Amino acid sequence: MVAGGGSVSPPGLLVGKNTFFGETMADETNTPDTPNAQFRFSLSEDGMKLGVNRYFPPTDGEEPSMDLLKLQVAEAGVALPVDEDAARQILESIRENGEIKRIPLVRGIPAQEPRDGSLMALGDLDFPVFPGDRFARLRKAQHARDGRTIDGKVLRPKGNFNPEVVEIAMGENVEYDPLDDAYVSQVWGMARFKDGVLSVNPIPHVSEDAITITGTLHAKDFRGKPITPARVEKEMRDLGVAIDIDSNELDKKLRKARETGKPLFDQVLVAGSHPVPGHDGWLEYMVSTRELTGTENENGCLDFRNRGAYPMVDPGQIIGRLHPPTPGEGGIDIYGKTIPAHGGRELFLHTGENVVSLEDKVTFQSKAKGIVVMERNVLAVTECLLIHGNVDLESGNVHVEHGSVKILGSIQAGFSVSAPNHIIVIGSVESSTVTAGGNIEVSGGILMPDGGKISAGGDVVANYATNAIIHADGDVTIANDITNSRIRAGGKFFATKGKGTVQGGEILAAQGMEINEVGSELGVVTIVGILIEHEEDAELHEERQKIEQAIRKIDEALGTDPPEVILERTEPGKFKAVAELLKHHKTLIKRRKRISQDLTQLALSRQQELAGIAIKVKRFLYPEATVKFGTRTHSFKTRTEASNIYRDRESRSIVIR
Repeated sequence: MVAGGGSVSPPGLLVGKNTFFGETMADETNTPDTPNAQFRFSLSEDGMKLGVNRYFPPTDGEEPSMDLLKLQVAEAGVALPVDEDAARQILESIRENGEIKRIPLVRGIPAQEPRDGSLMALGDLDFPVFPGDRFARLRKAQHARDGRTIDGKVLRPKGNFNPEVVEIAMGENVEYDPLDDAYVSQVWGMARFKDGVLSVNPIPHVSEDAITITGTLHAKDFRGKPITPARVEKEMRDLGVAIDIDSNELDKKLRKARETGKPLFDQVLVAGSHPVPGHDGWLEYMVSTRELTGTENENGCLDFRNRGAYPMVDPGQIIGRLHPPTPGEGGIDIYGKTIPAHGGRELFLHTGENVVSLEDKVTFQSKAKGIVVMERNVLAVTECLLIHGNVDLESGNVHVEHGSVKILGSIQAGFSVSAPNHIIVIGSVESSTVTAGGNIEVSGGILMPDGGKISAGGDVVANYATNAIIHADGDVTIANDITNSRIRAGGKFFATKGKGTVQGGEILAAQGMEINEVGSELGVVTIVGILIEHEEDAELHEERQKIEQAIRKIDEALGTDPPEVILERTEPGKFKAVAELLKHHKTLIKRRKRISQDLTQLALSRQQELAGIAIKVKRFLYPEATVKFGTRTHSFKTRTEASNIYRDRESRSIVIR
């Protein structure tokens, strides 16, 4: 075996160590004692490389060959294997020109340092990979191992620890290439390593109906290579896309990604077309209709409560025209498959009361004056609009220009109902505005904690009233409790059919009233009385007040001296205007006097009207109950039993019997 700079046994010759085949050589006279070709070897200073230093041709023996070279290396005491590629190069050089190239023929075994296993990214994995890309490599764990020089010296590794082994499980869309320990992507996507699992999440996402493909667009891939429309289009074709792809649009988006340096998320990469269903058969109204989605208010917002009035028609008026359904328009998915569309459904329309179909069977005409309604495919003209449920957001406000309204549910808070004739509510009225030219009948109660008003040109009938405001030109009948309500009746007020108790608030009627009880044992302030002033009285009072304000302004401007005195001190240029103003002042005074006389006469006539009008309380009037007859009032300090209350004509005082 070779050791240090020692010699070797013939026939192999070894010249001492050098940096690598240095100039130190054996004696030239030391010729081989064999007729075969002979090689002289040299060892590097670190003992890790052995090369051929000199060559002696054969005298009458074996020519240089691979076997001969290996034999002489072994005879020199070298146990490590010969690099056959290096040996062939040396032999070829000798045959061609007799020269020996400085080529390592045998190499020592270096010490192997310990190393943890790891997964190495082969690019920037914040960017996508494409099919066939080797994007990561496994560097296996490496244990420490001794090395050996050619001359037999043992080399110890510097590190001494147990390396950590990395376990990697392959997830979706990844293949492993064992030849170079690399992981290969099977799709266009984003590589992810989580919880020991390596996978690639695909970028393209095909919609459930296969009409669109969406995905995130990056400017470049994980190697920094630009992503072009052609690369994206290839991926789409590989997914089976058969329809046209808008390359120009893809180019715009990719250019934007390059300019901004940011990915574009959720981009449409390919789009087919959805089928367009046909229109159902429909009735075209030939009269004004309500806006089903609400009307625009002054702020430009939709008011879902206010949808306009229900249409009113006259006899002989064309109401509407029936249109047939239309066929649909087919769509196409990304695979080029046609998607059929549904055709519209036919509308089977029937004629109801006061409606006739003309000869063409699609045009409908009214036979009477009324409200146009269509329910359950029945077109009718009716005197009474029927609301099957509540008046709420589904129905919107209810306003009719003709006839009456019947509501099978309730009127919910914030809504309004109006009709020129009657309004019937099977449920209750909650903080709403209800206006009728005729009667208003409420089977339930009237509750108005958040405002609202009941106004009727005829009578108002309800089961109970709480915080209600009720004005009726006719009678008002409330069967049970009336609590904290303000009621005005042009006729009579009745509260006797049920409990008939009035607690709190103020109730005034022009023709008298009948009540079971007024007030309560707790002493709630409650006012009931007889109206004397009518609407025309209020108008005269308002006019007189305005006249008095006008007179006061003229007096403040001109003074209260006689007209001739005012004119004497007036400048010539203002004389005409002041004279006109004084004339108007005189006219106002005459009109004020006339109104005062009229009001006096009306007051006398109202006093006459009170004759025979009474307030009848069948059970009790409690303390803090007050009765009014015009300007006369009487408050009860103790509980008073059933009483008949009226105003004495001669004494003009309130009489309680």
